Amino acid sequence: MRITRKKYVVDKKFQIRLSIRAIALPLVTTLAICAILSYFAGNTNSIILDNNNNIEAIIDTQEQMLDMYMSIPALQNPNNPLTQKYDKIFKKNLAHVNKIHLNQEKIKKNILIVLSILVVMTVVQAAAIFFQFIFFSHKISGPLLVMRSYLREIRKGNRPEFRPLRGNDELKEFYNEFGETIQQLSKI
Repeated sequence: MRITRKKYVVDKKFQIRLSIRAIALPLVTTLAICAILSYFAGNTNSIILDNNNNIEAIIDTQEQMLDMYMSIPALQNPNNPLTQKYDKIFKKNLAHVNKIHLNQEKIKKNILIVLSILVVMTVVQAAAIFFQFIFFSHKISGPLLVMRSYLREIRKGNRPEFRPLRGNDELKEFYNEFGETIQQLSKI
């Protein structure tokens, strides 16, 4: 017959404290990394906003230059080769400026995606480590729970009936020593 326990949290204080200690360092480290990346993301965002302002200034200047050129009677003729040349340059510059603006928006979105992934991964990592330590500590606190119940029985004046621990439990040597000591004491 295989001995099993249905409840994994048998010593709540010990198991929760151990699990929290296990996640503390990775959690703090990852959150510190996220904070540093957030700082640089904010700094990058400021640079992008500054570039956007510069781009808008270039667009305004281009429009003013176009208005100025269009006020010259010789340049108002759409068939004038100079007018056609500068019209193409102006449109090409506007296309470049718009592409730069779109790329900067993509950069901002990518920064937010990376930060979101880091935060989600931190939470998932912390949860995984926490539950891993709950299951690990179960192998320790389970035998301690059994020995504690034997001590209660002894205090009541009863002689506990020892049973073997589960196959994957820890503290087996200590448990065997404990059992032998209790049996020796009961002979006295």
